[in-house]
Amino acid sequence: MKEEKIRLGDAFKINLRGLLLVYSLIPGNLFMTGLYILTDVVYSYWDYFFLAKFVNDVILGSSREVLVWDVILVTIGQTLISYLFNVLQKVWFYSGSNSWELPNAHLNEKMMSMDYEYMESETIHNRRRDIDAMARHSGGGVCKLFWLATPIVEKMIQMLVAFGYTAYLVSRSFVAFSGEPLKAAAFVGAFFLAFAALLLLSMKKNKVAAERIYQYEEANVPNDRQYEFYTTEYMEKEECGKTIRMFRQQNLLSTHFKKLLEAIHGNIDGMGKENQKRNVWVGAVEALVSGLVYFLLAVMASKGAILVGSICLYAGCMTNFLYHFRFCLEQCVELSANTKYVKMYLDFLDIPNKKYEGTLPVEKRDDDQFTIEFRHVSFRYPGSDRDVLKDFSIKFQIGERLAVVGKNGSGKTTFIKLLCRLYDPTEGEILLNGIDIRKYDYGEYLSLFSVVFQDFKIPALPLGENVAVSREYDASRVKSVLERVGLGELLRKMPDGLDTPLYTDFDKNGVDISGGEAQKVAIARALYHDTSFVILDEPTAALDPLAEYEIYSHFDDLVGTKTAVYISHRLSSCQFCNDILVIDEGKAVQRGNHEELVKDREGLYYMLWNTQAQYYQTEG
Repeated sequence: MKEEKIRLGDAFKINLRGLLLVYSLIPGNLFMTGLYILTDVVYSYWDYFFLAKFVNDVILGSSREVLVWDVILVTIGQTLISYLFNVLQKVWFYSGSNSWELPNAHLNEKMMSMDYEYMESETIHNRRRDIDAMARHSGGGVCKLFWLATPIVEKMIQMLVAFGYTAYLVSRSFVAFSGEPLKAAAFVGAFFLAFAALLLLSMKKNKVAAERIYQYEEANVPNDRQYEFYTTEYMEKEECGKTIRMFRQQNLLSTHFKKLLEAIHGNIDGMGKENQKRNVWVGAVEALVSGLVYFLLAVMASKGAILVGSICLYAGCMTNFLYHFRFCLEQCVELSANTKYVKMYLDFLDIPNKKYEGTLPVEKRDDDQFTIEFRHVSFRYPGSDRDVLKDFSIKFQIGERLAVVGKNGSGKTTFIKLLCRLYDPTEGEILLNGIDIRKYDYGEYLSLFSVVFQDFKIPALPLGENVAVSREYDASRVKSVLERVGLGELLRKMPDGLDTPLYTDFDKNGVDISGGEAQKVAIARALYHDTSFVILDEPTAALDPLAEYEIYSHFDDLVGTKTAVYISHRLSSCQFCNDILVIDEGKAVQRGNHEELVKDREGLYYMLWNTQAQYYQTEG
């Protein structure tokens, strides 16, 4: 499929927006960059201008005071400007080093603020991976704008200054050919025509070569991805090391690496050849342009239109012009090729949230008494044509114990996602105290819930921060919940107490914890936040039924008077709940306590109970 070409006007808007975004992430850098560019231009022409003035003043027989002042401006002035330029360059470079990480952090913030449904979308994750891959493998994307835009602006200003001096020099033709205006006009026209033709030829050759070089770079991206995957994601993994040895994959992998390296080196060789051809062409054009200018200088000097000292100024200006012209061309072509990656970044930021966040405050109740109702709720995941919940209607009072049971895939976790408003119903409504939950302030509504999901994660952060989910926390409360969940002994063994990092991924002084201890940390995290609603969504699914029952029953004591919802496909774990909801194929099919439900021999609960009994009956 042919790639859609971005129009010039759109490309300008895309890059301008991207650049302003980068500068917004680095406060104060825009002013400093402007000062750096200005100083760079002055620094480039200081020597040429004042050296030309000094030579001309000598030829014109100026006074000693004038000549001394010329020397001071050339030497001391250039030294001060040079010092200022180098300081600003270093500040610009180091502040710009953040341009690689800050846009990535900005993407992370976008990911964390997106509707949860995007987090379960492989398309969204692939878009993010493409952005990361381009930035990682070829330095492309919005982060590259900082390093492209500043040099381009600086080089353009340099070229304008040099062109201004050259235009003035050419205008002196009317002095050199005094009394022959037609001859002067023809000379000026011929010079600018030849000058423009040579520059256009240079632009064309540079553009063709740069596009080919960029094609080679893009061709290497998938090769680099594969190479990085096999070296860091495959060969370094313990479980892969077993497979490599047991199935003797060494020869297979070595052969694959060889082909990858041949492809990578072939593309690099192609880039080198294209770059070499470009340098030959551009060098030849620059030599012709230089010869043209030197011819002009010779004509002007021989006819007395300029002083001899001014030759230094104009020759220096033309040298600057040619150098900056070549550099600017390369940067502009690179900027054009990079535009589509800037667009990828900005398009990702522009992904709209679909969820209506509401404005109503959640009623504050001292007794934590709320009523939740699912009224004719149906739900299907985005991109699917199958309803996971179908005409689902239940009502329960917060402050109770509710167990939700059913077979795998029956819709139990989806019920929790809807309750916590990670998704909104496809049809129907969910009410809190008679009001649709979509009308409540989203943050306030979420603050009612603490959930321990089946796939909970414990990041490699200090224990205290893990429990409190904050850098600032009440240490006594953290210690209290850790004691309550049975981690008091572990805490006392921690070398730095609550400041001890969990796991050794990033800190050799960290402490690795077991799966059971991680579950207790997750439960402590839920308890610390003291919410009205606490949910366990099968976080112990990997444990045997008896171990799961022990954790669930113990957790019931920890919750106290708060509402607890227990999700499990194991009925034994939830016997202590006086309210059990049975879900099957997205529908609420039974509800009651254990004694009531097990009496219904035609019901799903009775069938599941008898099927699972062999796993949790003990000898007695």
